[in-house]
Amino acid sequence: MHGSCKPTPPASAKAVAGRPSVDQLYTTYRLGTRTVLNILAVGGELKSSVCLYSNREAKLSEPLGNLTDPQSYRLFVRTIEQLRQQFHFSPVLVAHDLHPLYLSTRSALTMGVPTVAIQHHHAHLVSVMADWDATEPLIGICCDGVGYGSDGAAWGCEVMRCSRASFERLGHLEYFPLPGADAAAIENWRPAAALLRQAFGSRWTHHLTDAFLRVGPKDLDRLARMIEGGLNAPMTSSLGRVFDGVSFLLGLCDRNDREAQAAIALEAAAATETTEAYPYEAVAVEGSVNMSLAPTIRAIVKDQREQKDSGYVSARFHETIAQMLAATAVKVCEMCGLHVVALSGGCFNNRRLLARLTELLDRRHLTILCPRRVPYSDACLALGQAVAAAAIHQGAESCV
Repeated sequence: MHGSCKPTPPASAKAVAGRPSVDQLYTTYRLGTRTVLNILAVGGELKSSVCLYSNREAKLSEPLGNLTDPQSYRLFVRTIEQLRQQFHFSPVLVAHDLHPLYLSTRSALTMGVPTVAIQHHHAHLVSVMADWDATEPLIGICCDGVGYGSDGAAWGCEVMRCSRASFERLGHLEYFPLPGADAAAIENWRPAAALLRQAFGSRWTHHLTDAFLRVGPKDLDRLARMIEGGLNAPMTSSLGRVFDGVSFLLGLCDRNDREAQAAIALEAAAATETTEAYPYEAVAVEGSVNMSLAPTIRAIVKDQREQKDSGYVSARFHETIAQMLAATAVKVCEMCGLHVVALSGGCFNNRRLLARLTELLDRRHLTILCPRRVPYSDACLALGQAVAAAAIHQGAESCV
């Protein structure tokens, strides 16, 4: 099997009589593995989609939007009903995200049929396996903003041994707090402050960059109390929030008023020439690799104090992330005796990061699977959920 990181967009059929055709609304994945169940998967929440999986075909809807928006939620409900009618489909199993408060999860639990929860990043990686019709276990790297973890933390930089039916978390970014919880995905000074606290300890306020001059002292004091007291500050391994925080530290973006605004600004600022990585840690402890960017943040603050160009700092930061992920993946591949690596998650919409990481993995003669038709974003989740649910059911049946 030979991987490719060049996406192949699905072909769309023309609308008939002013109404979108089925082929235009759904992408069909023909899989080598047959399921005897009719499985409905309801996806995530911010970039929702739904999927039907029956026999050897999985039909993944186009993205339906953020389910917290009433119009998008109504579209979500209508799409499920449309799928059931158009394909004469009655689900006997519904797959949903592990997050208990997602509207898609709540909807699944009211449908009156058995349900199965699929962890967010597992679903991401299984969607890539389905895209390639890969059936053997592989190593997956999934990096995004947030996904509910099996320990209740907000995961977001994960290296896993992954099969369709299960996963083993074998590497992740060291946890740091998200003060303000969901607000930390919008106000980038919040993750920036948390990263400083992780890097410098209790004296983190002595290392504020000039960007913090735009943050009120009362807000900073309130945030410090959140971090120290663990109040409304859930722990996370999110690489997406790291990109946000570093973008703020460099004075590039204060708020994410649009999706991935800070990360896009950070990528755009990066100098074109190749640079060396900052220090980082990727240490194997008791069969798992712990990745830490605390040395990276300390070095970035030092460069800021020395008034190094933001393009230079951004380029070094990108190189650091690519080398850290590659080093961790190589260690985990060696631990597991595997040589195929799948990539998923919204962070890989960053072309610089994706290109450099795939280059580093290719140098180690690893086979790389990137999404071809599925997106890197959460719009892929429903496909992964459906295929994972089928594999879990098949495994349970074989044990009876």
